[in-house]
Amino acid sequence: MMKFLLTYLALIVAAFSVQSQNASALLERNEIKIGEQTTIQLELRVTAAQKKILMPALQDTITKFIELVSISEIDTTFDDEDITTKIFTQTLTVTSWDSGIHVIPPFKFLLADDTLKTTPLLLTVNTIPIQAEQDIKDIKSIMEVPFSLTDWLLAHKKSIGLILLAVILIVVGIILYRKYKHRSKAEEENYVPKEAADIVANRKLLELENNKLWQNGKIKEYYSKLSFIIREYIENRFQLRALELTTDEISNLIQALNEVEKSEKEKLHEILLLADMAKFAKQQPIAIENEDSLKNSYRFIEKTALKAETVNEEDDKNQSELLSPKNDSENA
Repeated sequence: MMKFLLTYLALIVAAFSVQSQNASALLERNEIKIGEQTTIQLELRVTAAQKKILMPALQDTITKFIELVSISEIDTTFDDEDITTKIFTQTLTVTSWDSGIHVIPPFKFLLADDTLKTTPLLLTVNTIPIQAEQDIKDIKSIMEVPFSLTDWLLAHKKSIGLILLAVILIVVGIILYRKYKHRSKAEEENYVPKEAADIVANRKLLELENNKLWQNGKIKEYYSKLSFIIREYIENRFQLRALELTTDEISNLIQALNEVEKSEKEKLHEILLLADMAKFAKQQPIAIENEDSLKNSYRFIEKTALKAETVNEEDDKNQSELLSPKNDSENA
């Protein structure tokens, strides 16, 4: 008897549980015009103990005549009268572009032990009546969109980009032109000194000699200034960028000059090499080497200084004879 009562009670609980689980779909409007929108309210009621729940799988269209515009988030609540019942709701926004009566098929909800379906729905889509005597016009009037700078920039981004690129190239070109122009002038000033190269160099050598730098222990400073004077002289005299070249590069270029004697080429190399050793290798040349470097510098400038062209003595003599009174009388 007890077993029968327990079985009966279980059946009653199961029947009540089945009744408490159901799914429904409700159309907001059953009738719309072409292009208008309406909503479908989906609702699923299940027991709170239900673990596995799958809502309907939705795509871009419900049928080939009904288009799905948007899907809301799933809202979960509990029944106010029965807290053991959980309610899931979701709103679908739909539209249609084909007139007629369209069937919305049942929506399926998958549970762990059951499948719930909603009842089919009917959606009537009407066309817009057109009167023959009236002009054709839009369903809705044209909307005026306020001007947006962001949208305008995005719409013309290619043209703006090309304009900005052209402006940048022009600015860079102007900067490079001015820089090159100024540098050219500076180079011309370097290569065309106001005074003769040997005069400038001799004056600076004399000033260096009077300062007595190496005699006061300033060996590095002495050779730095001596090297600069010789390099500046070579740059102004032979139009070589000696201030920017190494000792070996200067020696190689001087070797190619026929107007410089071989002995002077060798002395120049010794001067610059000893200067490099004193400046960079911290070598301490002896007094005789310091004096010889200065003397050899004077000698190199003297031997390579640009000489003014002289008139050939024989030509002068011939010209004088032609203009002499004796020749005039003989001609008479």
